[in-house]
Amino acid sequence: MVTYYIGNIREKRFLFRKYKTRAAVADNCDVLAHFKLNGKVCFVLGDIPYGDMRVGEYLAYARALKTRLPLTDAAAAALLKRAGVRVGVHKRMRALPREVFRGVLLAAAVDDDTQSAWLNLDGVPFSWRARGRVRGMVRRMARQYGEVHVAVSDYRFIPRKASAMAVANNAMSCGRVKSASRRCGRLRFARYKRKANLVLEGLNGKKTLLCDN
Repeated sequence: MVTYYIGNIREKRFLFRKYKTRAAVADNCDVLAHFKLNGKVCFVLGDIPYGDMRVGEYLAYARALKTRLPLTDAAAAALLKRAGVRVGVHKRMRALPREVFRGVLLAAAVDDDTQSAWLNLDGVPFSWRARGRVRGMVRRMARQYGEVHVAVSDYRFIPRKASAMAVANNAMSCGRVKSASRRCGRLRFARYKRKANLVLEGLNGKKTLLCDN
């Protein structure tokens, strides 16, 4: 069963990060910050982490934190298949679309006893190509696991007849919020403001995404 979640960003992140047994979880760690801007949610998008690594190298590194056994390219490809991700193991991480990068994070978390998959796609910019990749990945994941949970920040990622939950006010309800997203430019802060605030210095020049919710 596939369930999509849309609505409050913080509440979805808390829900997905909450400890779960026999579950593989992929976080939206490439989102540096989010805040309200003129009534809309602004995501600040960072660079793809581990950008210089190849996909297979990253999976080997991540799995080494769990087991000392080396990870071959064939084993890495098998993990990607179990996560529904279609990407070559020799692809550079920095070249991956954000939705595919999150899928690679999920592949790194998959274990032999995994029964459910939790994929946080909040902050992924909508495009028709991205929608096709997301829906294909989710379909393939659903063949592997009894439960698949996907957080999105744009309702257009959700298939029309799919199960959807709206998350808000520390509660969930059936249905979808008509939240759409659009790409924005880069954040720009005056030099005197950046000197007075290290956070603004770190966010200056980063790509942003605006959402209605």
